[in-house]
Amino acid sequence: MSMRSSRPHARFAPLAVALAGLAAAPAPAKVPAPVPQTYTFDAASSRIDYKAQTGVFKNIKISQGKVTVYAQQATAVGIGEPDGLWTLIGAVRVHASPHSSLSAAKAVVQVRNQRIGEVTVIGKPALFRERAKNPHDDAEGHADRIVYDVMAGTVELIHHAWLSNGRNQIRSPQIRYNIRADRIEAASAGPGKRVHISIAPRIVSVHKARAAAKPSVRARPAHGPAGPPR
Repeated sequence: MSMRSSRPHARFAPLAVALAGLAAAPAPAKVPAPVPQTYTFDAASSRIDYKAQTGVFKNIKISQGKVTVYAQQATAVGIGEPDGLWTLIGAVRVHASPHSSLSAAKAVVQVRNQRIGEVTVIGKPALFRERAKNPHDDAEGHADRIVYDVMAGTVELIHHAWLSNGRNQIRSPQIRYNIRADRIEAASAGPGKRVHISIAPRIVSVHKARAAAKPSVRARPAHGPAGPPR
């Protein structure tokens, strides 16, 4: 994870080329809009009140697309409704994307229109982690509460927030990290509250440092120059 945005701008074909291609090509067939994927859940045991649309579960797993949530216990309100609310307790783990995860003692999952819209993990602390190609660049953070907005692709660390990418770190009452754009925003809680950022210097290997500091020496002959011929 970079501590600044590194998202490239998209490139577009020239307008004339695009129009020429449309003129030569037949009209595209209408493709039906994809059906929204509803979330699913399974558990080791469950007790569901279908009339009240509530439920109690043990060893629950809730999943939709790339988002999966695990917990030891859960209660749900609004089962079968477009909108619902899940409260999970005990060893909560959230796989937020192929490379991001959260963990805490408690979590609240908000379902909007049959889709997981927001996952809030709560703990002392709640933990966030994102794997990078280089393990030394893995990002990790913690706060009292972390809100993962599934649609926006952001995590917001709230209260005693700390985030690091292995070299640099930031402390603030509130930190918002955009996973897709690789961008960090930190906010103070008001007057007298400050954002603390630590940027570590790059470490140069000892061999490279010595080679850079060593003065260059020009080659000299083993013996002095030959005298004039006798």
